[in-house]
Amino acid sequence: MARKLLCLTFTAILAVGLTALGRWAEGRRHGEGRWVEIAPGVLRSPGLPAAHALIAEGKTLLIDAPVAADPVEVARQGLGPVEMVLLTHHHRDTAARVGDWLATGAKVRAPKASAEWLHPEGVSRYWRESLPLRTSRTAYLVVARGWPDVACDVEPGREIVWRNWRITPLFAPGHSPDHVAYLAVDARLGDASPRILFAGDALAQPGKIWSPYTTDWDHWTDLGLKPAAESLRKLAEAKPTMICPAHGSPITEQTIEALRETAQRVEEAGFLKSYERFTKERLGNPPSYAFLAKEQAGSAGEKPWSQLSEHLFYTGNTYVLVARDRSLMVFDPWGRRSVEQIRKLQAEHGFGPVELVMFSHAHYDHYDGVYDLADRDRFQVWALDLVAMPIAEPLRFRAPFLDARPVRFERRFRDGASANWKEYTFRFHHFPGQTYYTMAVETTIDGKRCLFTGDNYFHVDLYSGTGGWMGLNRSWPHTYRVSAAKLLELRPEWVLAEHGGAFEFNEEDVRRRIRWAEAAAQAVDALSPSGDALVDWDPHLIHFDPLVVQCQSGDNVTARLVVGSVHGKQPPPFTLERLPGTTEEAKWFRVRLPTGIMGLLHVEVDRSTPPGRHVIPFRAVTGDGTEVGADVFIVLDVASR
Repeated sequence: MARKLLCLTFTAILAVGLTALGRWAEGRRHGEGRWVEIAPGVLRSPGLPAAHALIAEGKTLLIDAPVAADPVEVARQGLGPVEMVLLTHHHRDTAARVGDWLATGAKVRAPKASAEWLHPEGVSRYWRESLPLRTSRTAYLVVARGWPDVACDVEPGREIVWRNWRITPLFAPGHSPDHVAYLAVDARLGDASPRILFAGDALAQPGKIWSPYTTDWDHWTDLGLKPAAESLRKLAEAKPTMICPAHGSPITEQTIEALRETAQRVEEAGFLKSYERFTKERLGNPPSYAFLAKEQAGSAGEKPWSQLSEHLFYTGNTYVLVARDRSLMVFDPWGRRSVEQIRKLQAEHGFGPVELVMFSHAHYDHYDGVYDLADRDRFQVWALDLVAMPIAEPLRFRAPFLDARPVRFERRFRDGASANWKEYTFRFHHFPGQTYYTMAVETTIDGKRCLFTGDNYFHVDLYSGTGGWMGLNRSWPHTYRVSAAKLLELRPEWVLAEHGGAFEFNEEDVRRRIRWAEAAAQAVDALSPSGDALVDWDPHLIHFDPLVVQCQSGDNVTARLVVGSVHGKQPPPFTLERLPGTTEEAKWFRVRLPTGIMGLLHVEVDRSTPPGRHVIPFRAVTGDGTEVGADVFIVLDVASR
């Protein structure tokens, strides 16, 4: 059944052509191209992301350690002994060769803020807590295992002196919370030295940032985009004469303008995270419309029930619909508090049992009350098939706000399907917005045409008017536009939003939401290297299904490769490769990569593999050596036999 639902979800993805998968091979040679001198004493590795090398007195300092910065290949290129490696941030495409360089005796240094994602304790904690993820605050492209010998001691403004080079770390959060850039000058040349900015992933090229989904530090604010823009403006103040991005060609002309242009685009995307700002500040004269229960605005179910009509009650995230026979339908029970509130409502009004429960979307604060409702066998759970899928199988996909406990569904509905409960008829709609896994439910209650919408739309004066968008949530402005157009077509009288945000339908407000989504889509497309945010702003563009596999030592494990976004957008042709790991990992996990469309990954788990959670990371590389920005990995939860 789960596989059937996958096919329904990824219909467009299944149609991907052979060219979209490219050539498959593990162990492809790296660094076959030459390191190129881009300035006196500065070399750049082939491929993207690129490492950069400072040369002095026959010695080498590396900035970043991607796959191309292979110690064997560096020696073959004649760069000289590497004394130090400086990392700009923790992402594994940047840190792929850290273990190899530590093994050579080179000192590897990273920003102080990177310790959480580079040292073993923090890395282990991250992988333990992030799948399933109970919040939206997460990191991306985290290494599989940390290194205790990495010195996370680089501090912004504290100059690093290495031979004739003077290197100033500049704090540049945005692409990641720990990101720094390095401004290097050659002390021998004095004021005549070029001011070389090793920008890491602060920008990829003028107006573009690499894997922009990494700026999604949470799902509904501009936290991430705002510091990214501020960082770019601060980097411009450093007045570099040359910029060396990790994921783009060196910028040697109009360098300050390049940073400012990128900052401006990032600021525009950040501004458009908020529908409230757009409608009030950019369009002006926003229409006025009423909350249905203003006393509930921003609440979490702690307030007494508000009665919206004879048969409809509301508190926080939870609605209760009463049938003529006094039995109840509960829409979005949030935790034990909601269950206690339902009991109070039953006692106060003499209502009957809960017979039906629905969840608007796959975020635990809209469904984890189901674990506390009594008599589970006496009520049914219904949802759209796409909503049910991650809730029923929380380890299958990477998505935020999931509870690790699977939920059983009695009925799953396709988009547009209808079903009856007592005197009510419900029509189910796929309603992507805050998350792809969202439904809207259309029904008539006490003569009012109502639409339950979950967290997609709030009153304009609450939570910036929407639940936000975030690549990790499979959520983009483009999908908000689809759902807003549906909302306009359905024209309910009441929009039953949550977190206290239910409001009266207002046509002009919804039309503005469509305009907002279009403007935001244009802004994020402009910031994306490919020009399409549905490709670049998607950490799941290439992923495995299931993502987390529970197995035992000695097992043979398989997982299906899924290529493309939920909207059918495809990455460029690529080669899939396993990232370098430790000798132990090579013994524990023997990996055979997929060999065709939607092929299977095969992993032999050695009997000596220790129990626990293990991560096997991959990278997808295009023909010119550029890594695809997707966050590709599989997790094995290994139990002892």
